[in-house]
Amino acid sequence: MTDSSTPENATGGAGTSPAAPQDAATTAETAPVQETRSEKLEKGNRRFTRWRRQRAFAAGLLMILSGAVILVPTYLSLRVSNIQIQISTLGGVSTLVIGVLLIVCGLMTWFRGEGRILTGVAAMILGIVALPQSNFGGFIIGTLLALVGGALALAWSPESKVDAKAAKKDKKDAKAAKKAAKRGEAAKAVLAVVGAVSVGVALHAPQAQAQLPQLPDLQIPGITPPAQNGDQGTGDGQDGATPPADNPGVPGLPELPKLPELPKPELPQLTLPDGNDLQNQLDGGLDALGVQIPGLNVAPPPPLEGLPISGSTFTITADRTEMTPNMKMSYVTVDTQQGPKKSLRIDSDRTVLKNLQTQFLAPNGGQSMRQDTQGATTILSGNFHIVVKKLTMTLEMAGINTAVPITIDADWAPDDIAKELSKLGVGLPDLLSGKTAVLNASMDTYLVSADKLEAPTNEIGPW
Repeated sequence: MTDSSTPENATGGAGTSPAAPQDAATTAETAPVQETRSEKLEKGNRRFTRWRRQRAFAAGLLMILSGAVILVPTYLSLRVSNIQIQISTLGGVSTLVIGVLLIVCGLMTWFRGEGRILTGVAAMILGIVALPQSNFGGFIIGTLLALVGGALALAWSPESKVDAKAAKKDKKDAKAAKKAAKRGEAAKAVLAVVGAVSVGVALHAPQAQAQLPQLPDLQIPGITPPAQNGDQGTGDGQDGATPPADNPGVPGLPELPKLPELPKPELPQLTLPDGNDLQNQLDGGLDALGVQIPGLNVAPPPPLEGLPISGSTFTITADRTEMTPNMKMSYVTVDTQQGPKKSLRIDSDRTVLKNLQTQFLAPNGGQSMRQDTQGATTILSGNFHIVVKKLTMTLEMAGINTAVPITIDADWAPDDIAKELSKLGVGLPDLLSGKTAVLNASMDTYLVSADKLEAPTNEIGPW
């Protein structure tokens, strides 16, 4: 019986032993996966923290939030059951421009840290300008965010860990020295009180009367006037100086030295960063964060080649104009047959115009000609470019007519400011350009170009 039980126990042990290796293998398979995920998460957090500490992150974030808060009331639309609620505003193009510029200032603060002084000052100015121009600065909230973000951008400075620890230690030492000085002053005050009390007790002791000595009589010597009529001074101390002619008895006062002239302050010139470098940094930073904003482009547009420009303008009008996607507005200087001309350039991939009319001025005072689509819809698609000298328009944003006509003339900008503006382009994101339309546009145009034109009616006749 003993011999037969021994194999059973051995068999039972052999049957249960494979379970332990299987559990160990399962644990070995799952442990590396969990460890890898945690390491990736920790690595990503360290990379983001390192990226954040190398720039004025909080300042840029507040500027972007300020621009968003100023833009949101213009495009906000809520739907409750079958009722659509919209906030009707009169901000006009100023709301759009201020909001977009604040967002650009925030992005430049992140990706162009050396220009944080310029972006901080610009954000504070835009926040103040937004008060009367953009719905009370986004109901005061946008202005406050812009002011705080600009102040943080001006106050931020790159600092290493060693410098931070040294500054913290200096603060602690200064605080301890201040406390020690206060304790020393308190001890001095106590000693002074004790001394005063001791002196008072001594003065009020019996038979301790003090008498002050009598003051001697003071005699003021007479003032002898200086010599008159050119007499030389004598040994009495007179210097023989000639008194003034209007009052011979009074000596003349010395002339006061002239104050130094204050230096004339020199205002800093407006300098904008190069749009190509800024666009590369924006693309790299947004790709690193995994964010894509279609249509956002601040690079200057490439020059138009192979398109002759005469230099004379013709007038284009349209009741309604929509441009999307990749809508961009830039300030450029074009070469024409009459020389360089300052102009505004608008680009897009597709432009839809309603009731397009064109007026061509005849040379030598002849009769002007008109091209009229008679209220139809005209579509220009593929590399649409329009170069204008003067533009008058009224904006419609998210279906709300601002009812404020705006006029922009390219000749208004001085040469130095025009040179700086040509470094950048304002490319609206597709989300904004898709909800923005131009009403009652009138443009003094140098050139219009597109790959394809779709016009149902096209009549040319006298104006």
